[in-house]
Amino acid sequence: MKLAVVTKPTFFIEEDKIITRLFEEELDYLFLDKSFPHPQYIERLLNLIPKKYHKRIFTCNNRLMQDYKLAGQFFPLGSPHPKEKDSGKSVGYAANLKELHEFKGFYEIMCFGPMGRTFYQSNELNEFGKKVINKHVWAFGDIDENNMKRLSAYGFGGIILDAQVWDKFDSCRSTDYSELIESFKHLQKLARRL
Repeated sequence: MKLAVVTKPTFFIEEDKIITRLFEEELDYLFLDKSFPHPQYIERLLNLIPKKYHKRIFTCNNRLMQDYKLAGQFFPLGSPHPKEKDSGKSVGYAANLKELHEFKGFYEIMCFGPMGRTFYQSNELNEFGKKVINKHVWAFGDIDENNMKRLSAYGFGGIILDAQVWDKFDSCRSTDYSELIESFKHLQKLARRL
């Protein structure tokens, strides 16, 4: 399974170092998702990340995607769908199987997560789900080592980590991110086996 990490919504001091280290540990993709920032702040972060990793970063800003030759653009939940194909891959999100089925053709990668509940509580992964989910659909929102094997069995092609990684680092009080890296490596090892 492919493994991606979505950034925290805010910027913090050690972020570029952590992202670079994650790429050094063979992170497949990074989703650069910041809450309404000025593009200048994202540019600063991108300038601190080695260029060789830019082709593995997705952003929701089309201009930055083109200027920095990033992997592609993602369209968060609720955003308008692309009208035409830009350069790079496009990534969309779906909160239920109906959306996943409806919009899968628009995107190279569809991210699917049971919004407001866990995959354990979700009835979404049923027989219809098995027909819609494939290697171009990545799971997000409820990933832990207990359900990674289950998600792989449903046919997900990747998983997107969020709090599972960032909760291991206190960006306000610490500069030691070794626990975050070790947690990522553990989850990555599990994902590579699936």
